[in-house]
Amino acid sequence: MFAYPSGMRASTLRLALGAGLVFLTLAISAAGATAPTVHRNETERNGSVAVMGFRVNSFAFTKTGWSANVSLRNLSKTTIKIGDNFGAAIFSDHVSTDLSQVLGFALAQTFSPARPTKLGPGASWTGTISGTGHLKASSAVRYARVVFGPLTGMPGQSGPVFWVTDHSLKLVPPPNPLAA
Repeated sequence: MFAYPSGMRASTLRLALGAGLVFLTLAISAAGATAPTVHRNETERNGSVAVMGFRVNSFAFTKTGWSANVSLRNLSKTTIKIGDNFGAAIFSDHVSTDLSQVLGFALAQTFSPARPTKLGPGASWTGTISGTGHLKASSAVRYARVVFGPLTGMPGQSGPVFWVTDHSLKLVPPPNPLAA
């Protein structure tokens, strides 16, 4: 069961203890896409205090998978544990961020350099995450978002948090090169 933590924006999700993510096969096929530079910055806050920064530098889909160059920065005064369920979530519209509404979710299978298991106050990590999978071709426009998590020990949260980016990558059906 997914629940929005109180006092947080809608694109931040908390995984209730004992629940599990349903990983679906990624739902878009792309041919020879290059990684567009996107430079999306987002910040998680505990009230008016910034506690974690998220950055997506590039995000792309190919015929066999996806990749994103991302960064995390711990802006809080506490150590935050970093889980390994990062991924690419595919939605049918540009406003949805609830993981229970995904059309597909592709788990990150590689982290380069290795993902840290925790970030101390002021620490950051930048790397490329990627995974495999594909969706059947569709005439519908889809929207991809990067998912970070679970993040445990975030100030103001009593449980693990999954960050679903506000910014999405529009995946347009053919003849756009991001879809086949």
